Amino acid sequence: MPDISKQNGIEMADIAKINEQDVPSGGTGLTANALATTGVQLVGYALNSYNSSVGAEFGRGVTDTTNSFTKIVCNEYVQFHALKSDGTLWYNYPSSSPGNSYYKPSAYTADGTWRQYGSDTNWTDITGGDNQFGAIKDGDYWFLGRGSYRMRGDGSSSSVSSWTEVNSSGDWSKIQFGYRATYLINTSGHLYSCGYGYDYMLGQGNTSTISTLSREQFDLTTFADVKPGYRSAQFLMTNGDVYFTGNNANRFAGPQLTGSGDKNGPLLMVDSTSDYVCSKIGTMTYYGMCNIDTDGYLRFHGYAYNSYIRPDNAVSSSSNAQDASAGLRLDSLGTGWQAYFGWDLNGSTKRNCFAIKSGECRMGGNDAYEIKLAAGLSVVNNYSWEVLRSANSTVDCIAYNDNSSGHFFIVG
Repeated sequence: MPDISKQNGIEMADIAKINEQDVPSGGTGLTANALATTGVQLVGYALNSYNSSVGAEFGRGVTDTTNSFTKIVCNEYVQFHALKSDGTLWYNYPSSSPGNSYYKPSAYTADGTWRQYGSDTNWTDITGGDNQFGAIKDGDYWFLGRGSYRMRGDGSSSSVSSWTEVNSSGDWSKIQFGYRATYLINTSGHLYSCGYGYDYMLGQGNTSTISTLSREQFDLTTFADVKPGYRSAQFLMTNGDVYFTGNNANRFAGPQLTGSGDKNGPLLMVDSTSDYVCSKIGTMTYYGMCNIDTDGYLRFHGYAYNSYIRPDNAVSSSSNAQDASAGLRLDSLGTGWQAYFGWDLNGSTKRNCFAIKSGECRMGGNDAYEIKLAAGLSVVNNYSWEVLRSANSTVDCIAYNDNSSGHFFIVG
């Protein structure tokens, strides 16, 4: 089951140069950080324009020989950050035109390699948004990028071009950016949020913009994880219950919650004593998602016909799992599921999903055919789920970017 642990202290890094690129390095007297000699592959049908060492066949880059990253995130502008198990923070900006200078801790990494940000070893969590990155270091909340929609949580909407500490009073353990919103969980299991409150998605009982981090309205105490969706969010509790707040237009917040209206939560969505015990929540799209139960089965919530997010390729209206039928166990796919990642561009029809089962990476969704073609797969249809890579993928190690420049994908 998920656990919450207290974090340790850390100091901010200095700035130095390497290979004529500005590279952060931590501590006085340090001049540069080495290139990453271990990492993950960075692939995509257009990525070879940015990193010549990685081809469209989903090959591993020459500098990325092994995988030691524990979490990877991205934003809209072909920019990635990653954490390693040793608590170090890494970045990869493979595009020479990343679209926005707000989020550049250094010049772009022209050779497509991963570089370390500083030498500190107490980075504990990271998240990526539309135009920003967030991180936790020594229990403090750090921010990089565009400050619009009051996502910083300190009352400011100013943008910052280097990692900036914006809250040091929360003893934070987990951070997640959603649609124009920020969610933070502290070591006591309390949930705080800020940003736009569309459809009650912040869980604070209103639809207003919240400028500073505020606790959810019911003062619950056992939050372990959060996965935002389009104007909504679901929350995993330490006992396997799941709570929900926000837009439920496609009725995927069952089985405890029914109807398509907005839910002014957090309200109980999955009761572990009567439905299933949830071990991991998946990233939501506008039409639904899959969670994973303690037996390793996928549990589908949502509208299957128009979203193509069910990994068993069910695409008929009779395959929906809504209201009291939500949380449908996909028995035909067996157990061993480790992660499910839904991607949704602000509630649009651009939906793609990834999942990992026993180390095997799969993908499906409306636009999946482009990536599948790049991988040399035979595409049966646009939405069918296909195996992108055999059993060598790592749980929680996927970041995905879909913008005007193409598709970008990272997997262990």
